[in-house]
Amino acid sequence: MTLFPLDTIPTTTVSYAVVISPPRNIVDHVKIMENKVYDFIPEAKHEQYLKAHISLLKFTSEEDDTRIIHLVKSAVAALPSFEVQLNGYDIFQHGYTSDSLVLQISNPQPIIELHKSLFKALKRKTPRITPHMTIVKEVPHHKLRKIDLSPFNYYDSFLCTQITILKKIPGAKQYDKLFEVLLSAQ
Repeated sequence: MTLFPLDTIPTTTVSYAVVISPPRNIVDHVKIMENKVYDFIPEAKHEQYLKAHISLLKFTSEEDDTRIIHLVKSAVAALPSFEVQLNGYDIFQHGYTSDSLVLQISNPQPIIELHKSLFKALKRKTPRITPHMTIVKEVPHHKLRKIDLSPFNYYDSFLCTQITILKKIPGAKQYDKLFEVLLSAQ
């Protein structure tokens, strides 16, 4: 016997994100670049909880970790590991007010395929993406254009062997790691 009729059991809506997490040396280097931007532009939006990553998917859902992990695992079960090549900086404009400073990905196709597979598994329409790794976001447009961006021209690569499912509960400031899903070793 429950306290509520079955169709009125309260549920919690949470946020999930699926990302590619680079190795520690790249995370550390991106954090150094992020801090350089804050040195030049103190009023830039500071994302103290943000770690370097490549976003694949964000969504809200009723809290059901087991179902989400299963969906993500099934979506990527046949997808092989792949090399991610970081290819210098780029600027993504957000209208006329702010920009994001990002690292470009020179081989985006495996990331795009991974993105499509995840959306298909969740039965959602797949939006177009430009795979990238954010250094800093929402920097005032006129300020970013005034600094020398050559120190942000970073080139590196890493083997993507897994993706990370993150979860944020209502009221939390940051996402926490829920589960890491291995890609095929083909």
